[in-house]
Amino acid sequence: MPLQRLQLKDFRLFQEHSFAFTEGTNLILGKNGSGKTTLLESLNILLTGKSFREKDTKDCIRDDEKSYSLLARGLLRDKELHLNATNNHDGRLVSSRSLDNKKVKKEDLFYLQAVLSRNLKMIDGEPDIRRDYFNELMFHVKPEAQKIYTKYQKALKQRNRSLKNKNDNSAIALWTKEVSAIGLDLSLMQYDFFKSFKKYVKIYIEDSISEKSFHFLEGLDVNFSKGWERTKKLDESLQGCLERDMALGYTSKGPHRMDFTFNINNKKASSNLSRGQLKILILLIFLSNHSLLNDLKNTEIILMVDDLGSELDNKNLTLILEEILKINNQIILTGIEGDEIHSSLKKLTNFTQINI
Repeated sequence: MPLQRLQLKDFRLFQEHSFAFTEGTNLILGKNGSGKTTLLESLNILLTGKSFREKDTKDCIRDDEKSYSLLARGLLRDKELHLNATNNHDGRLVSSRSLDNKKVKKEDLFYLQAVLSRNLKMIDGEPDIRRDYFNELMFHVKPEAQKIYTKYQKALKQRNRSLKNKNDNSAIALWTKEVSAIGLDLSLMQYDFFKSFKKYVKIYIEDSISEKSFHFLEGLDVNFSKGWERTKKLDESLQGCLERDMALGYTSKGPHRMDFTFNINNKKASSNLSRGQLKILILLIFLSNHSLLNDLKNTEIILMVDDLGSELDNKNLTLILEEILKINNQIILTGIEGDEIHSSLKKLTNFTQINI
């Protein structure tokens, strides 16, 4: 069981508090603003070093305090898991991750699958939401892709700087060549991983349609856009939009603009589905990732779903809970006190209730 205990000190509204988690399903209940999402945020910082709410993690320090500390303990592959993080007003986050007191990289630990309010805009929201989600998944399965992505971002930054500063053509040409060469490698990796992603999504959703009568998802397809014209090579595309890029002051085409869209019977899913149906689709997409991660990486996963019951009627809430409970991983759900989620979950399984 990856997570057994979580301790927060001077983190947002928590002065000092410890929470115990169990194997299987954990339900965090509380009123709006009580700190349910804060618990999920603290886990994200411990594992990734990043907050999903703030650009700077020092902004999570409790009012009138100088620093915060986070601690998590658990078991992973029969080894003791220790996660620690502290931050103070100088903005420096100090974190450590270890198994049996030996330092490890985050990709060697469990995968934290967090379904948050931002993710619920994945279908109809800005491409950045889809790219961030896709990259996080791809980097965990293929750490080498993150290295290429980092190299690409450095070259892209230099090209954008040259464009913005109106540097001479030779400087722009140098960085255009670099962006093109690294960008092609990155794009090939993106598309290769996308094919696996699409395969697992479609298989999972087709099974869910037959088992759960989610017939509104029949005809689902996922389409890939590499970030520039299909008919052109990347260097051709970059040269073709050079004048426009110089006017804009940044690179408008390339694998950093990669995107993928969801369609149902060749129409945008966002136009065809209600808010509740979109949420079901997004949750099923996240659940399909468990099969992908188990097959391609053999990774233990913690699934966290914030405010699961919102926008779902009782019938669909029960159906999606049944899908969630199929996964053989630790589950952390949050809900508002008095919501239907508590009674629905109680009918389906034993769970640990954490009141805030």
